[in-house]
Amino acid sequence: MSAPRSLPSTNVTRGDLARLCVLVLDDHGHTARLIADVLRAGGVGEVYVQTDAEAALHTLHARNPDIIFADRCMPDMDGLTFTRTVRHAALRPDPFIPNPQVPVVMVSANAAMLDVELARLAGVNEFVLKPFTPASLLSRIQLVLRRPRPFVVSEAYVGPDRRRKAEVDYSGPMRRRQDPVEVSDAKERNLTRQTIAVELNALRRMIRARHGLDRAMLQMTYRVMQHTRFRALQVRDRTIERTTNSLLGYIDAMGGPQACDAEIVEVHIDAILTLMGVDEADVAQAERINRNLELTVEYKAKERLAVAV
Repeated sequence: MSAPRSLPSTNVTRGDLARLCVLVLDDHGHTARLIADVLRAGGVGEVYVQTDAEAALHTLHARNPDIIFADRCMPDMDGLTFTRTVRHAALRPDPFIPNPQVPVVMVSANAAMLDVELARLAGVNEFVLKPFTPASLLSRIQLVLRRPRPFVVSEAYVGPDRRRKAEVDYSGPMRRRQDPVEVSDAKERNLTRQTIAVELNALRRMIRARHGLDRAMLQMTYRVMQHTRFRALQVRDRTIERTTNSLLGYIDAMGGPQACDAEIVEVHIDAILTLMGVDEADVAQAERINRNLELTVEYKAKERLAVAV
């Protein structure tokens, strides 16, 4: 049996994730389930979903989760108030809150600096912007597990130390100016492919768990492919770039989730994962895989056009 694949740029393995218990709080049930599906597909062992803060506090008491993902905007008690309630238990113990230091990841559609600052002041550990991808959610788990910050308890502020050297939004590799180009490329391509593999495997498991592509899954697939193409461009991985372009082209040609074939999407994902195991010198094999995909997309697009006419 092969060793579990480590997540990109960290020592957190799927075994570590399998032991985690995560609470997801979002008043929009569809979004909450989508986050839960991403986490489960990424390997998280226990995921509990609540759509209101009061119920979430009961789950907090019953399950004592390792990490909380909380939506910023909710009726009655929003994500900031919920986080302050959890942190306040460090000053005045509350039997419903067994661990006031539990890491909280805020999920929000607002990326303004004021929103981020308010989240930090409330005691939030990390911030995820909607619309999210598997990598953006899983990378926040990596950060809170791998880079825990000292916990501050005072009347003025309760929460993780707000001082940090750098904000981390991108989990892929960055080029160092002093690295020789050929060495940098080899290292970065390997790390980039690891990042891509983790995200694509999670995406494939989600598609299968949800029994196909609905609108939300198609949108997420499109975003993941855009990120994959960006990463491939960064390290000049033309083979992976070409395959992602094929899938993006297919989705564009189909025009919507009702017309997209989940099998075609999975074939592209499998092809990318296969190509990452092909020796870069074997240009002929890579060409065959990509050409077959492109022909399939062409055929499906023409078939769709014929039906529309």
